[in-house]
Amino acid sequence: MMQRLSLVRFGQTMAMVLMLAGLFGPGSAQAQQGYRVLDTPQPTDAPAGAVEVREFFSYGCPHCADFEPVLGEWSAEMGERIEVVHTPVTFGRESWAVLARAYYAAQALGILDQTHAALFEAIHEEGRSFTRNEDVAAFYASVADVSEADVLAAMNSFAVNTQLNRGERLVNAYRVPGTPALGVAGRYLIDVRAAGGQQGMLDVAESLVVEENGDQ
Repeated sequence: MMQRLSLVRFGQTMAMVLMLAGLFGPGSAQAQQGYRVLDTPQPTDAPAGAVEVREFFSYGCPHCADFEPVLGEWSAEMGERIEVVHTPVTFGRESWAVLARAYYAAQALGILDQTHAALFEAIHEEGRSFTRNEDVAAFYASVADVSEADVLAAMNSFAVNTQLNRGERLVNAYRVPGTPALGVAGRYLIDVRAAGGQQGMLDVAESLVVEENGDQ
C-alpha cells in the first residue's frame, strides 16, 4: 500500500514538473541564449533579403563608445545579410536627449560619416560635454561641411522631433534595459549582460540572423 502511494505521489510530482517546464521552459531557454522574444513584433526597415539589426545606444554611454568600432567590423563581415539601424535612447535624461537629437540631425544633414565616431571620441576621449544644442552645432561645424545654423535648424525640426518620438516608442516596445542592446528582425531583443558581453551579443545576433535567413 505504501509503495502504491509513493508511486502516486511520484506521478503527481512529475506531472507538476512537466507542467512547469511547459510554462517556463521556452522563456528560460531564451534567457540562457541571451535574447528575449518581443511580445509584439515591430516593423523593420531592412531591404529585401536582409535582416534588420537595430542598435540601441547613446553617445553618452561609455560602453556604446567601446562597442561602436566592434559593431562596425561585425557589420562589414556580415555584409548584405543585415541592415544595421541605430536608435539613440534617452532613458529620460535631458543630456542624452540632446545627444539623440544630435544623431538624428546628422542623419538628416547627411553628415553621419563625419560625426558619428567623432562625437563618441570627443565625449569619451577628449572629455567634452554636449549639454545644449548649441554645443552640438559648434562641434558639427568643426568636423563637417555644415553651418551651425543648419545644425540647429535640423535639431529643432519637426522631422527630428518625429524621429525622437519614434525612437522612444521603440525603446518601450523592445523594453530596452540598458545600452548597448540589439534588436533583431523586429522580433528579438539581445541584452549585453544576458548575452555575456559585447562579443556574446554579436554571436547571438548572428545566430538569429542565420535563423531568420534560413541559412544552414
